[in-house]
Order: sequence, then structure tokens, then C-alpha cells
Amino acid sequence: MLSGQCFCGAVTFTATAAPIGVISCHCTDCQQMHGTYNAMAGVPRDGLTITGPVTWYNSSDMARRGFCGTCGSRMFKDNHGSDRMMISMGAFAGSTGLRNYKYIFTVSHGDWYDLPPEEPPRFSA
Repeated sequence: MLSGQCFCGAVTFTATAAPIGVISCHCTDCQQMHGTYNAMAGVPRDGLTITGPVTWYNSSDMARRGFCGTCGSRMFKDNHGSDRMMISMGAFAGSTGLRNYKYIFTVSHGDWYDLPPEEPPRFSA
């Protein structure tokens, strides 16, 4: 079981079903919202409990973003129609045991950081 919270602790979550790994998104939306790329884990919805004042922002026709209504921590990405909720890795409490398995939208990555020389190993779902 994995759990976590926002910066102020008002929003908490518990995941009873484990994600398969971490996706690092380098799109311009993530860069503008997070100040850099966003590392996220996809947690199955049927194993996820979220409590607290989550504010949702429709960031595109395909997704909405969830953040703490108290401290503003950006925590969730909800891709419409997906069976998983994406959770920003920084919101997890303690060690997760997860590793990056996919980089997406790398063509948009910022010029202030380098991408790894190779794609990480992929895991089967």
C-alpha cells in the first residue's frame, strides 16, 4: 500500500493497488504547471482513496488536473476515460520502490536539463 499527501497535509491519498512504475512527462503543460517535467505514477482508480479539498482544473479536452485547494500542491492528473489516476511522485510519502519506465513528450523537454542517454527498461503491464 502506498500513501501520501499535499504539502500542508489537507489532501491525502491511499493506493491499495500498486502502480507499475513512473512516467516522466516533458510536455509544455507539465513544465508550465510544475516548473519542470512531471514524474507520475498511474494508480488504478478502484484501489485509490482521495480525501480533502481537491480542486480540479480542466487543463485540456483530454484531462483535468487536481491540486490542493489549501496549499496549491499539484498532485493528480485525471486522463478522461483512463482506468488509472496519475499521481505526482513528490506527493508519495517515503520510499515507493518504483522506478522510471517511460519518458513522454521528450521533444518538448526544457533546454536546462539533459534527458538520460537511453530509454529505461520497460515493464509489462
